Amino acid sequence: MGHCKRRGICCQDVRLAEDPALLKRAYEFWIKSPSIKPTFSEIYLIYPMLEFKFENTAEDLPYHYRCKHFTHDDTGLPACSIYEIRPRMCRDFPYYEDVPNLDRNGPLSPYEGCGYNDPD
Repeated sequence: MGHCKRRGICCQDVRLAEDPALLKRAYEFWIKSPSIKPTFSEIYLIYPMLEFKFENTAEDLPYHYRCKHFTHDDTGLPACSIYEIRPRMCRDFPYYEDVPNLDRNGPLSPYEGCGYNDPD
């Protein structure tokens, strides 16, 4: 299994099953809630971080977004401007450890060119 090579591919093409309207409605519901329920998906909380790019209905995760916190550091390498407090989906990319049926024998990342897919 490879490792992150700071190519920024995942930040520039965040793929989700939820369309922008649903993310917005869920986020607006969440900000009015008195507390966060533990089962509430973090995906809805990251709505303000995402910029919608396009939809591809032929894919399982058809909605493509770009993270607004994607940037480059002083040396020109892709970087996260909120790295220390990035969401779980970013910290645990390309998978959550607690996913019981994850196939770890094939490519771990859906992104071509991702360092996690490199044989290292």
